[in-house]
Amino acid sequence: MQKFFIRHKLSLGDITNLSDSDSEHIIKENLYNIEDVIKIQTYEKEFLAQITDITKSSVEIEIVEDLGERENEYIPRITIIQSLSNDTKFNYFIEKSVEIGIEKIIPIQSQYSLKTKAKAIKDTGYWNKLVKDAVEQSRNIFPTIIGKPIRINELNKNNLKGIRICLSTESASTKPKYLNETLKNKDLSQPIYIAIGPEKGWSSSDINIFKNLDFEFVKLKGNILRTETTGLVIGSIIKYLKGEI
Repeated sequence: MQKFFIRHKLSLGDITNLSDSDSEHIIKENLYNIEDVIKIQTYEKEFLAQITDITKSSVEIEIVEDLGERENEYIPRITIIQSLSNDTKFNYFIEKSVEIGIEKIIPIQSQYSLKTKAKAIKDTGYWNKLVKDAVEQSRNIFPTIIGKPIRINELNKNNLKGIRICLSTESASTKPKYLNETLKNKDLSQPIYIAIGPEKGWSSSDINIFKNLDFEFVKLKGNILRTETTGLVIGSIIKYLKGEI
């Protein structure tokens, strides 16, 4: 049975709509009829749902059975690996990431980061409060996940399967491509990881870590962006290409 993903929490008896892209696919391909049963996944659980209405642009469903916790761990579709900066910049980055719908942030301590992993761990409670407040303000249907701060050499412990891109600096010996060239022939339904460095850029040892993790190095056209806006711009571009913004 085909599964469909819904980003917000659900309970038995809830009535909601499938995403615009899933609704369009079902309607265009004439896949289902009213009263057909489909499987729904959220970030945490799985459900059976019955289709209650199909219009020209949307598919309405009712949750009819709770199947329990998801068997597989949820893998965010867009994750930004962000080098730690000062509090004001990093807090701004978190708030805006929630607003545009970045699903996960992994804070890392790179060589030129302005904050250490140990100090950043103490900030995680405040970061989650920022996420909660930004969710309420932006009406985002699911909060951005803030990963535990790590050192850059601990990235290999994460399951980074999918598209991996790193905004490059002069330290990269491999000539970086522009972002649009790199993404042109990619399957954007895969998880995407975007690594953004501090104001001083990546060190040569940082770059080697990303090379060993098979990251592709990219650059942006136009003006040089600050660290707190770069990931937001790249994330927004990718969400636009995916039809989510």
